[in-house]
Amino acid sequence: MPQQETERRWSVTNREWPMMHAILSGVNRDQMMAKHKANHIQVAYANSSAEADRCALTKAALARELGIAVNLCGITEANLLGA
Repeated sequence: MPQQETERRWSVTNREWPMMHAILSGVNRDQMMAKHKANHIQVAYANSSAEADRCALTKAALARELGIAVNLCGITEANLLGA
């Protein structure tokens, strides 16, 4: 995202809130936000998309075990199969 757009967005909110610029695979911003019910999301940081998928799936499995509803966005069957 251009720095000018980042600054514009920070000018209409609190700068204390982190702003993440991300590349979403298999889902666009509007599709993700349609399921998003909070003012924050869970993120998995990794050195590759395969590592990020594994990390996200691990976090999702833990959340489900704790009784938390989970919606995964951007993880496709091809990602899971290592294609």
